[in-house]
Amino acid sequence: MIKKGCDPIRDKEQIPYIILLTHGKWGEELIKGTEMIIGPIKNIFSFSLFPDQPTNSFVLEVEEVLKDLPKGTIIITDLFGGTPSNLALSLKYKYNCHVISGLDISMLIAANELRLKFRGKELIDKIIKKSLDNCRDIGQLLDK
Repeated sequence: MIKKGCDPIRDKEQIPYIILLTHGKWGEELIKGTEMIIGPIKNIFSFSLFPDQPTNSFVLEVEEVLKDLPKGTIIITDLFGGTPSNLALSLKYKYNCHVISGLDISMLIAANELRLKFRGKELIDKIIKKSLDNCRDIGQLLDK
């Protein structure tokens, strides 16, 4: 697990934390790459799932952190239908958090920025939209 710049939790209504659940250490590396662009990210955790790791120990590791975080925490996973996504769904209602799949650098930047202004479904919808808007055929842009 990687933990970055976490503030003390003052109340359960504060700015949502971000938790990344990924296959291997991709989430940790993505945080490093994102910080090269936008600077330090606060209140973020990354959990890495490895092939030989029992899923129940992975879930317990995530729960140990998630239980103390504010409601509305955002869990972002790397792949829809993958083990981290499926395990995140099992945590959604128990901890009143949001779950998004399709993690990429634009999604992480969007989540970090938008969580300062929005909450709930509006926040999640805006993160997804901003991430999708970043997916472009850049070669076609040059052809215009």
